[in-house]
Amino acid sequence: MIRTRIAIVGLALLATACTGGKTEGSATTGTPTQDTPTSTSSAAGDGKLASVKPCELISSSEATTLELKSPEARRAAGTDTCEWTGTNRGGLTVSIDLKQGADDYNFAGDTKVPVKAGKYEGYKVPAAKGDKGVCDVVIAVTGSSSVLLVGQTSLSAPDTEKACELATKSAELVAAKL
Repeated sequence: MIRTRIAIVGLALLATACTGGKTEGSATTGTPTQDTPTSTSSAAGDGKLASVKPCELISSSEATTLELKSPEARRAAGTDTCEWTGTNRGGLTVSIDLKQGADDYNFAGDTKVPVKAGKYEGYKVPAAKGDKGVCDVVIAVTGSSSVLLVGQTSLSAPDTEKACELATKSAELVAAKL
């Protein structure tokens, strides 16, 4: 299960690195003033994220409430990540990307649904690339930095709605610590 999440996050990050362009989708994130931050606010946000460790973004009590256990820090496609295994299979992966904003992820052809996580704008992508039982939530921290959360349910019983519920609830908890 952990290998599957690593592969999903790695492919998402690799696809983004290869495209280097804006994503297509049915929704946009942020307001016009947030889409074009000044270099000072962007650098300040990126600097703040540089000291954040993904495994510290969900406390052990929050993980228990989300039915998650066993956080494990990893590095996938040059990005710091943390993976939690679900008590009922599946799990959650959180990655911090200091070099790409929310609009830089490649979700071409997928539907982006706007979400708000704390004070941050973002979006969720249910079943990206047709992967049922998986839901991506991207938090736009600055124009050039973001946090990606990937919720996943059991491969034997994929449930995209439950994966999105996990990723969205987790995004609220993560945003409060950014």
